[in-house]
Amino acid sequence: VAQVVIPGQESNTAFYIDGTSWVELVEGLNDKYTSHVKKLEAYEKQFLLDGPAYLKTAKEILPLRLEKLNNKELKKLYEDYQDKLYQYSTFAWSAFILNNYVAERATALLDKYIAKAKREDQKQEIHDALFRPEEKAAALELQHEIEKQRGKLTKKQLEDLYERFKWLSCLDLHNRPWTREEFTSHIKSMTPTVSKKELQFDKVARELRIEKEDLAYLMMAKRFVYIKDARDDFRRQGVFYALTYFKEVARRMHIEPQDISYLQEAEILGFLDGKVKISKQIISQRKKGFVVYLNSHGNLVCLQDDDVQQALREFNLILEEEKPKEITGRVASQGMVSGKVIIVRGVKDLTRVKNGAILVAVTTHPDYVPAMRRAAAIVTDEGGITSHAAIVSREFGIPCIV
Repeated sequence: VAQVVIPGQESNTAFYIDGTSWVELVEGLNDKYTSHVKKLEAYEKQFLLDGPAYLKTAKEILPLRLEKLNNKELKKLYEDYQDKLYQYSTFAWSAFILNNYVAERATALLDKYIAKAKREDQKQEIHDALFRPEEKAAALELQHEIEKQRGKLTKKQLEDLYERFKWLSCLDLHNRPWTREEFTSHIKSMTPTVSKKELQFDKVARELRIEKEDLAYLMMAKRFVYIKDARDDFRRQGVFYALTYFKEVARRMHIEPQDISYLQEAEILGFLDGKVKISKQIISQRKKGFVVYLNSHGNLVCLQDDDVQQALREFNLILEEEKPKEITGRVASQGMVSGKVIIVRGVKDLTRVKNGAILVAVTTHPDYVPAMRRAAAIVTDEGGITSHAAIVSREFGIPCIV
């Protein structure tokens, strides 16, 4: 078995793939999408077609009188939604996987010019200039809108922002949009950042005399930073607009709306065909843990309850916890601070991050921004110098290691 998906610590899901398959996957994606600037341009063009197409399909569901439709009609809607979701997800996941590859290649390319110009003392600032997105994804755009008003919003401005960004909390089907109270609480910590003089990459590029072909790749890598964040915007909005659909399906299944995220596509289609009865017991078991894998015939298998540990033993995935004495990483935002470490394994831990704490997490995403604003520094297990944690940390002017 090459690929296995299981929940990790604190309900975080882990995806396991053997080393050979991983190398083949990344090399294949790179060859198809990022090995040349022309391929990157075609990738961006297709991404900006598939993202809006998925969002359009989800938006078309919202005004429908779903309760008036029969199961056959609901099935057609589901198939259309899933079709657009799959097309878009190809780019959503490949952008995540390739982001570090593109960033590392761009960094190596840029470093040659920095060394030649003997400007190593400015290396971090020049890297920051390259990987500062020219277009802001939703989380940074919300911060920017609040900064423009210096945190003092009128009632109308607050309402307008809420209507524009209330979908940001919809990471998946078991999440719900922010209430007005939750949104107000979320943005309270978004105080104006200290303005600092930043290098402009186009000016730096001229000073470093970067050759035309190399500059084309670097500028494409710069746009890739936005693509990597925009993919999450499409995803969250798509979930937001589709929630009414899955709420109606869940009602017919006699389950809670958030529980539908524990069902496989085949189970949902089987139910709408009248061939599958939904088991609340299985849903309850999957909430505690599950294993999903492709068997030797290429069929998807989902296990829960006592079968989980048995499968993990067979796949040799029950690992002893390592206790390293030293950790290493890459500086994504320079600085030096000290503070109390708060380990964040999920959204529920964010309230523990007080002013001046060191936020340590597997990764970060828009839901984490208020806690990141309170943090004195950030450390993450995943992500490179263009990750969400890196970009937000540079925006906030706090140290970050990834």
